[in-house]
Amino acid sequence: MSASKYAYVTLLTSDAYLPGALVWAESLRAAKTPHDLAILVTPETVTHAALEQINRVFDRVVSVPTIRSQDVGNLQLLGRRELDITFTKLHVWNPDTLPYERVIFMDADTLVLKPIDELFDAVAGDVAFAAAPDVGWPDCFNSGVFVTKPEADLFASLVEYAHTNGSFDGGDQGLLNAYFNSWASGSPRPGQTSPTAARLPFQYNVTPSTVYSYLPAYVYYKADIKVVHFIGPNKPWTFE
Repeated sequence: MSASKYAYVTLLTSDAYLPGALVWAESLRAAKTPHDLAILVTPETVTHAALEQINRVFDRVVSVPTIRSQDVGNLQLLGRRELDITFTKLHVWNPDTLPYERVIFMDADTLVLKPIDELFDAVAGDVAFAAAPDVGWPDCFNSGVFVTKPEADLFASLVEYAHTNGSFDGGDQGLLNAYFNSWASGSPRPGQTSPTAARLPFQYNVTPSTVYSYLPAYVYYKADIKVVHFIGPNKPWTFE
């Protein structure tokens, strides 16, 4: 087992995302990261054949129970009923699951184009969380790429918050934006508390598959793009 203090982490809750997870790992290897590649898997929803493949690729494979959202109405509004299982992402904050000082979580439909190890510095000091803006509502962050620190108190607080408050979009992104509510303004909303959160540049979580895009900016900044995130139900590995 590696003695790395930092790790890249993804989540696999379905065989449908296995090609993405494997390519994600390969993209990080190609970027020459020295840090561990870890994956959280839900054995009840992932086949043994898929588990055999990821065990050959990842430094750490951790089985975790599913955590499901009960906000069915909000998921229907989002149009992504299958995202109810994304609350399972909360295991990222459990230090018993991921014994690292800092982690970069990335959805299995992301692709690393350039080295991004500098992101581990985004949660230095009292900063507990860092993420890039979501193109659909830039005062919210996209939870497909974020930097954080596994801590027992933070994990317990997030799980309790999820049970008590749910999610405004039914998935993990709505939950995490409400919890880390200081992200947009730098301070918590009135009457609320929030761990310190920091904004990452959009280049670390570019979503080219969204309906709206600012094409001149893509052309101008394309050389700076470091991570591509294929959001939505259609993925590169499903195209014929």
